[in-house]
Amino acid sequence: MELQPTHLKELEAAGIIPQGTPAAQLFIFSKICNDKRLSPFAKQIHLTRYNTREGMKYSIIVGIDGYRSLAARTGLHAGTDDAKFDVMPDGSFKTAAELIAAGKKPISASVTVYKLLSQGARAAFSHTAVLSEFQGQQKWQSMPFQMLAKVAEAFALRKAFPDELAGLSITEEEAAYTDTQQEQADSEILQLIADCTSVDDLAKLYKRTKNAVKFTEQFTARKMELSQSNISQ
Repeated sequence: MELQPTHLKELEAAGIIPQGTPAAQLFIFSKICNDKRLSPFAKQIHLTRYNTREGMKYSIIVGIDGYRSLAARTGLHAGTDDAKFDVMPDGSFKTAAELIAAGKKPISASVTVYKLLSQGARAAFSHTAVLSEFQGQQKWQSMPFQMLAKVAEAFALRKAFPDELAGLSITEEEAAYTDTQQEQADSEILQLIADCTSVDDLAKLYKRTKNAVKFTEQFTARKMELSQSNISQ
């Protein structure tokens, strides 16, 4: 759909796009919505913002159903295998049921997507996603099998249909971006703790820091350093 300025304001108010998004990024988002025929109002696509050491970055996020729809529209999507978990070099693997029965989480998920070639032949495109690279948010803790399988499927679909899916990430991949943002925020807090020059300043920083208990060890260590410094003086 073609997004108008009024649409963008509504989407911003609804949290589908971040507030204060630069005009150039809004133009790109609008163009992709139009080109891909995906509706942000139906939550098929949205925009996310995250911090990196290089500055603010934006990523266009599509739901896995949107991915499947884009692949299907080509008329060349010839099926997708169920996810295989913890595939070994000899080809053996575990099913979700086996791992759940053993009380284990998956280490990896592998998915194969098929694409029709000339004369009815099928080409296979596979990808393996590793849990440690994505886990962190709540759904990754409670639904690791489903989340990891979606990521593996998305990567495989991108390999099979690069023209349709290049530059688009799925919702389940956002953990990688938000974790990067959290790492940046944590790094800034640690630097503020190190920069404190008095116990009083440290106490004030502790009071205004959200989730300060997460940094109790660092606050305590810096307090001891400052206290010992005052004694030696």
